[in-house]
Amino acid sequence: MPSRALQFVVISAAPTNSGWKAPEQGAATQVWAATSAQLGGVGGVYGEDCDVAEPAAPDAVLGSGVNAWATDPERAARLWQLSAELTGVDAFASRSARRL
Repeated sequence: MPSRALQFVVISAAPTNSGWKAPEQGAATQVWAATSAQLGGVGGVYGEDCDVAEPAAPDAVLGSGVNAWATDPERAARLWQLSAELTGVDAFASRSARRL
């Protein structure tokens, strides 16, 4: 059986690598989201390039915008439930207890 050499592709996040952002550029949207008056009282949005992300085209594979599945409330509820089961921590349990 012939041996197969493993091949690795090294991807550099340097600003000269087209399509990739420098660390400062990558952090900019998070800093904007944490400090922007535009988001005062707003939650549950996806940020992109220092703004609220627009919906992605239905056939988009990778690119700009937020995919519909990422904002689906039913999927979000299933993810929270699974996370609670796997970790033994229910982030919303204390909210329900306070309402009683």
